[in-house]
Amino acid sequence: AKPNKGYHFKEWEVISGGVTIKDDKFLMPNDNVEVKAIFEEDTPPAPTEHTVTVTSGGNGTASASPAKAVAGAEITLSATPDKGYHLKEWQVESPTGLVITNNKFTMPDTNVAIKAIFEEDAPPAPTEFTITVKTDGNGTASASHAKAVVGTEITLTAKPNKGYHFKEWEV
Repeated sequence: AKPNKGYHFKEWEVISGGVTIKDDKFLMPNDNVEVKAIFEEDTPPAPTEHTVTVTSGGNGTASASPAKAVAGAEITLSATPDKGYHLKEWQVESPTGLVITNNKFTMPDTNVAIKAIFEEDAPPAPTEFTITVKTDGNGTASASHAKAVVGTEITLTAKPNKGYHFKEWEV
C-alpha cells in the first residue's frame, strides 16, 4: 500500500475471504479474497516555537512576553531601568531586519536576541541667579559674575568717584 502525500498507511481491512493478514501477507484460501487498504491523514506537525532572549547592558532589567512563541505571534518587551537611568533603545542582535515598534514586534520564524540599552539620566540643569549691583551715584560698582549658581563665589568691586571713599555694601 502506498499512501498519497499527507497520508500514511494504517491497516488492512479484510472485506471477504476470511483471511488473517500478518506483516502484509496472508495465505490464499480456496475462495476469492477482497481486502481494503485503510489510510489516515497525517497529523500536521506542531508549529515550531522559537525563543526570545533579552539581555541588558546593565543599569536595568528587561524581558519579553511571551519568551517563547511561534512565527507570527506578537511579542511585548518590557524594561525596568535602575534609579537614575532610562531605556535609551532596543538593539536587535539577531535576526537582522527585525523591527521593534512601541516595545512590540512580530515573532519571525527563528530565535530572536535583543539587548536593552539603558542610559544615565541627565542631571537637572542648575538654576542660575542674576546678580545686580547698584550704587548711590557717587562711583561705580560691579560683581565678578552677572549670573551664578548656588555656591559660586562672587567678588564685588567698588570704585568711588573723586572726592569720595567706599564706605560699605548694603544688601
